[in-house]
Amino acid sequence: MTTRQRRTDFIRTFEKMPIFMLQGSVGERIYREFTHFKPRQPLGLAGLYYTGEGHRGLDAVFHDYVGIADKYDLPMILHPYSKVIDRESLRGTYYEDRNITADNFNHCRSIVDGYPSVREKVFIGTLLGFSGDAYRPASGLSEEDAYTLHSKTARVLDLMDHDHARTGLTPALPEAAGAARALSETSLPYFVSFLVRKDGKLLDGTWLHDAIAYIDSRTEKRPPLFYQVNCVHPRNMMKCLDQPYNRTDLVRTRFLGLEANGSELSPEELDNAGVLHTSPPEEWAEDLLTLYREYGLKVLGGCCGTDHDHMDQLAMRIRRVYDETGI
Repeated sequence: MTTRQRRTDFIRTFEKMPIFMLQGSVGERIYREFTHFKPRQPLGLAGLYYTGEGHRGLDAVFHDYVGIADKYDLPMILHPYSKVIDRESLRGTYYEDRNITADNFNHCRSIVDGYPSVREKVFIGTLLGFSGDAYRPASGLSEEDAYTLHSKTARVLDLMDHDHARTGLTPALPEAAGAARALSETSLPYFVSFLVRKDGKLLDGTWLHDAIAYIDSRTEKRPPLFYQVNCVHPRNMMKCLDQPYNRTDLVRTRFLGLEANGSELSPEELDNAGVLHTSPPEEWAEDLLTLYREYGLKVLGGCCGTDHDHMDQLAMRIRRVYDETGI
């Protein structure tokens, strides 16, 4: 199957299926279970592939999630890491002549290919990371600077074999808009991911409704496939969507995904937490299904604090939805 066909299939799967399952935590889980140290710059999480424990962690985590997709016969979205970087900063290092994005993608692709029954329904994309500290919106770029920065990555990804892309964990509207504009100029199916509080706003104070409306207006020729949020607990997401200003047709029809945190703590509390906080897997998965049934979300997965048990419980419930709808 060609890259173009897979990108078309990604869109068709999103449109056809009642729920499209996302992966669970990757980088944070590898830190917890394998490396026990934060990834080093300049590669960050994309550099896990090149370290012993990091590579073993990527193997284990992606095998785990694809194995869950295989067990329940579900389509799934995976996001291996990518890095488009100035070669001068890598001169004289092991990475100087490496295609970091391709290495990460091909590693993930090789894992998926080991599961023949679901290899055509597991879609591999990547993300355009936030330029600053995701918990400090003022550290991000202006819209135009973000467009310039992320256009470089978007153009590279467009020529590769990724099935789709998304913006990174984005707490501020200007950078989210710039990254979305960059992706809108490619052939990649793409979606935009925010970081929000339960008060209904991005961390920079922008209402979720307003952020969606603005980015749709700036990408009119090819807007995002949908919008989602990262690293927010399902119950906090419900509170965000329940805010009167966000109870609109626009939010209901365009906001469709959550990569859910395991904890109800605020973003700032989680950023400073020294221990893992997470809800029991069964409760967490039930909360996500509530978002599907009562709020219309259809792209569901995990973020920090989630692991095999969380994703298995979620997949079990998604399978029931498929069975109920005759899929």
